[in-house]
This record gives sequence, C-alpha cells and structure tokens, in this order.
Amino acid sequence: MSTSNREDLLKTITMKEVKEICKHNGLKGYSSLKQQKLVKFAAENLTLSPSELDTIVTKLQEAKLIAKIKDSEDFVLRKAVKIESCTDDLILASVDSLNVKIYNLGTDDFSYTCDGKCKDYIYRVRQGQSPFCKHYPAVIGELICQDKLNTQPNHISGKKLDVLMEIVDKRKKEDGIVVSDDRNIDNILNDLKSDLMEISTKNTVLAREKYGEIPEKVFKTLVNESFQLLEYETIFNRRTEGWDLLVLGTYAPQPYIVVINCRAAHSGTIRDPQLLNLKNYCTDMCKDQLMGAYKDYVKYMVVVAPDFPEKIPEYVTQFQEMTEGIKLSFLPVSSLLYLVEKYKENPILTHYKSESLFKKDFITKEDIDELFEISEEYIVDLCSNARSILRKRMESISQYHSDACYLKMDEVFLNQVIEEIISSLNPHLLKQGVNDTTGIKTINFNHDYYVLWERLLQELADEFTVILKEQSMSQVQRSGLKEDLIKYFDI
Repeated sequence: MSTSNREDLLKTITMKEVKEICKHNGLKGYSSLKQQKLVKFAAENLTLSPSELDTIVTKLQEAKLIAKIKDSEDFVLRKAVKIESCTDDLILASVDSLNVKIYNLGTDDFSYTCDGKCKDYIYRVRQGQSPFCKHYPAVIGELICQDKLNTQPNHISGKKLDVLMEIVDKRKKEDGIVVSDDRNIDNILNDLKSDLMEISTKNTVLAREKYGEIPEKVFKTLVNESFQLLEYETIFNRRTEGWDLLVLGTYAPQPYIVVINCRAAHSGTIRDPQLLNLKNYCTDMCKDQLMGAYKDYVKYMVVVAPDFPEKIPEYVTQFQEMTEGIKLSFLPVSSLLYLVEKYKENPILTHYKSESLFKKDFITKEDIDELFEISEEYIVDLCSNARSILRKRMESISQYHSDACYLKMDEVFLNQVIEEIISSLNPHLLKQGVNDTTGIKTINFNHDYYVLWERLLQELADEFTVILKEQSMSQVQRSGLKEDLIKYFDI
C-alpha cells in the first residue's frame, strides 16, 4: 500500500483516533500536528502492514456505525418512527420531525435521503464519509418491529444487525410482545466492578472496544444499571442534553424522584458541578414538565462522578436556594459501587429507608453502612409487630375455641387476622387500595422485596408454630369426639 493510499485510509477516521493509533504504536512528535500533517506523519511513520492498518481502521469505522445504531434506540423505544408507506421500491417514514426516504432497500440500487435538518446526513453521509445517519437504523428497527422488513437492510449486517435486534427485542419486551428473560444480574454486576471506575475517568479504549460507545454514554448506562440493581425504576434520557436519568422511589410511602447527572472526568475529579445547569435539569427540564402532585415528587438532585472538590457544603447551600428546596447530593463512583455490591450481598434496603441517602451532602461508605444498620432494625421491627398481632389474635381465640386436639377458628376470624397483619405492612412491603370501578379492595405486593418477605413469612411461621406448641403442651379440654363417646358409655 502506497503512502497516499495509507493517507486516504487514515482520512476516514477522526484525528483523535489517528493519534490513538500513533500512541499505541509508540510514535512521538505528533500531538501538535494539524489534520493533514498528522495524517501524513502517521502514514509515513506507522510500521503497520497494509492489512493490519486496514483492520484497525475498519474496526474503528464499525464502532462508529454501531454507536449510531445505539443512538437510534431512543427513536425506536419512544415509538417516534412512523412508517407512512412501504413498498419494495420506496419506504417513506418520519423520525420525530425528520422525513426519511429509502429507495430500493436490499438491492445494489439502494439509496436514501434524510431531512435537511440532519447535520450528520448533510456533512457526512451525503459527502460519502459515512453510509448512514442514526435515523436510517431507526426506520429499519421500526420496520422489523412491525414485521415489514423482508430483505437484508443495506449497511446493517453482522454485529451491527445484532445491536439493532437487541433494540428491537427491548421494544418488544416493553410492549409485552415477548416475555423478558431473567435479568442477567451477575454479568451486569461483574461489568460494574471491572469497568465503572475506569469508564468514569474516560477510558476511551475500554468504552469503544467493549461497549461500542464513547465513555460519557457508557458511564451514563452503567450508572443507570447500578440503580436498577438497587431495585429502583429509572427513566433513561438517551438525548445528549438535559438530565441523564431519573431514579424513582416508587415503593416509598410518599414516592420521590431523584434527578441524576453523570459526570465523567479524565482527571478523576470534576472541577465545577455547574450549579446553573443542574438547576435547569431538575427544575426547568424535569419538575416544571410535570403537573399536580408529581411536581412535589422531585426532591433530590444527585451528581455521580469519580470524585469531587472540597467545596461541597457551599455548593449544596447555593443549590437549595436556587431551586427553592431541592436537595443536592454528591455520589462518588466508589460509594455507588459499594452500595450496589453490599445490596446484592444483603438486599434488605427499601425505597423508604434508602431515601435518607439522598439527603446527605456527600454520600460516603460510612453512610451506606449506617443505612444497612437502620434497615436491619426496621425489618426486625416490622417482623416483631406482625408476630405480636398474630400472637394477640391467636391467644384471644384460644381461650374459648380450643381443646386437646384443635385450635378452632372460622373464615371470618382468619380473614381478620390476615387483614390486620397486611395493614401493618402497608405501605412498607405492600400497598393497599380500592379498585375505582368495582370498589373491591386491592393489595399490591412489592415483589422486589422478596428477601424481606421471606424473613417476614418465616417469622410468622415460627410464631404460629410456637403458639401451636404452647397449645399442645397446655390444653387438656376434651375434644368434641371424646365428649360424645363419654355420653354413650355413661362414664
């Protein structure tokens, strides 16, 4: 391969990627060079063989296309793609406010156009520097969701098609078309342990090679997965502007919303939390978009980053004044990871008790240890109260409705015991309500608290067993059968 051909190949990737290749191959003296001189320097000095260079560039190009396909996820999941007509020759679609026309899909005569507002299409696709923008895979994804794709889409095959199919599968699961498989918790947790801190400090190579994204996007995704492992519902913002995700304290007696801002930092410490931006994220772009009681749910703003400067108390006070009471908290990645690992070992936290973490200025490992201690005491109290209710009820009936064989109760009494115990757990482990249409009482069990339920039910079973044992050891009153037989024998 001639030097000019090597230059042409290197021009298809970014300056940052060219510098990365130079650095990886031990070259020096390139950092200050502009684009043309940098490309020429790399082409003349890299000792890579033509096939090796071609492989590296192809891999980088594929990573960019995969990133575009991942960027299309928001359109597919939000159902922002409308298929207006679909024939073998022409597909007309809209993605949000942009119009996309696809000609001769799956053939050698394939071409497509995207609305003039799409800068990627204007400056890269139309100039031949990239085969598609993010709106093209969004349309293909929607065609698959609607079972309207009957040909192999151009430029999307192999790993790129696999990524698009993952998006389609996620959409179908959200629509209830297919049943979700078990959550792959162990693999997610392993990725968090090995990658979260590295990604938070902008490890570009790891982000691209393992996740096919830039570090900032991967960091946001990993933080989102962290809160999901803590059994929080989250709303993920796939756009580049605004808040990154919302964490929903759905199970708390009074639900709350935590606005999350993810800040990766190459140095390991963010210099300035940018209070005005944070204020806009949680008020203008979140709270002010809601109505009624939902506005009051927005109580907390949490910044997640590798580490923070020392002026935290000052930032917290300023922010609270700017937002009229919303609490700002700083969560280091090390603390978040510690929280997730500790929770998976001992999943006893509830949204109700965990809310106290977001009230801290700076969330430390010591705060997390304290939360687990408080949560353990809280569970013990819940179990103790339920056991007391059961014992009190059973003792009251045993005085008048028991004999040497049975502890007797009717359906009314049993329902009363169950109702009283259930009411003691509302709204901590379940939520009671009334169906608006039928007026029938409803009970919603928090299945994510299965470990707490296991402990509670075991405690109740133990208490019930103890009560039966006490009756067995102390009760001497004759049974009905014995009374009847005695009458026959006149004894």
